Amino acid sequence: MSEHGGARPNAGRKKGGMNAETKRAMKAKKMYETRARKHVTSLLNAQLSLATGVQMLFVIHTDSKGNRRKPEMITDPETIKKFLDENQGVDGTLKSDKKDKDDKSKVEDYYFLTTKVPDTKTISDMLDRIFGKAPATLDLTSGGERLTAAPLIVSDISTAEVATDEAED
Repeated sequence: MSEHGGARPNAGRKKGGMNAETKRAMKAKKMYETRARKHVTSLLNAQLSLATGVQMLFVIHTDSKGNRRKPEMITDPETIKKFLDENQGVDGTLKSDKKDKDDKSKVEDYYFLTTKVPDTKTISDMLDRIFGKAPATLDLTSGGERLTAAPLIVSDISTAEVATDEAED
């Protein structure tokens, strides 16, 4: 037997063994799954928010000179609650932000709601995970029976084309 080429005893990966790259990929996947499991509630909430659409409350502050600043998103639950209670979700100001009627130096902040539309892809994905994917094909011709012969297609167009071709010959 020559020194080069051919099968050699105990050479190569053991039978049933995995490639090193496959082992690294499996380890990375396990780390990802472990990390995702720790945050499953917040991930589901985020996905549900995308699926249902999100409402956000913004405020535009106006300084004493009447200059408006860029809108800022409100994240304080108490302020959001105040806005919803006082304004019933309609854009406007908060009564609690107003000073005395005599004090005209206070310029009111303007609050408004904006909505991000629901994401239909996320809705579809969530429903597919819950109920399973809908069938991709529908059998409208055989009622579920096995077809034993090719379907007969009757069309005036196909016979008219054949008749026209024969007439030209």
